[in-house]
Amino acid sequence: MNKYLFRYGFVKGKEIRYKILTTGSFKLSGPAGETSTPININMEVSQLIEECDETNSNALLRVCIEKAEADCDIPKENLPQVGKSYVMQIDSLGNSKWVNGQVGWQGAEHSLMRFPENEIEIGDTWIQEVEEASGSALPFYNRYRLNGRDRRNQDLIIFSSEIYSGHPDSKQSKYLGKSNFTFNLADKWIQDSEVRIKHEYMIPVPQRPGLLLKGKTILNVDMQRIA
Repeated sequence: MNKYLFRYGFVKGKEIRYKILTTGSFKLSGPAGETSTPININMEVSQLIEECDETNSNALLRVCIEKAEADCDIPKENLPQVGKSYVMQIDSLGNSKWVNGQVGWQGAEHSLMRFPENEIEIGDTWIQEVEEASGSALPFYNRYRLNGRDRRNQDLIIFSSEIYSGHPDSKQSKYLGKSNFTFNLADKWIQDSEVRIKHEYMIPVPQRPGLLLKGKTILNVDMQRIA
């Protein structure tokens, strides 16, 4: 079988634009009942490669929120700020970090996939630890799989992943969801992706020791390249 070595490609001054739809809900349950807050945000985001080193191994990516609209009752202050830019450090494997911990949008840590250092073939899997983008939450793990080429466009490579709260081989780890990525070989960048997350957890109430509220977050992030 053919073996592939995947890397992101950096060209200074290149701009990539995406349409991103984030939907889902946040539910909180306790003695007083349940509250539910819907999530439905439509965005357009640009990614500008500002700098890259001579070896094309590392780059600075400026991410700008070009558009952010909510189809539900989300306070304006909770929406991504239109016109604001965030800087990301990224290497050719997809390891990334937001400068100063400022995150572009909810679910941004799922917008890039991470490649292994070695060559892989169709059916191969690998596990990567991913820190939450702002550094304010525990890391999670992706178990990626190379599925193969898109039959309609041989420049597009299809990947899938399973998302876990801890290492997938740990009995304490919880399955959180799944994702799919399409990688464009022609310009070495993500073409589109979709993420499906469902996470349940307990939240302590500082004013009432011993009381725990049950939280449940459902998050769907669909990202499609438009330029």
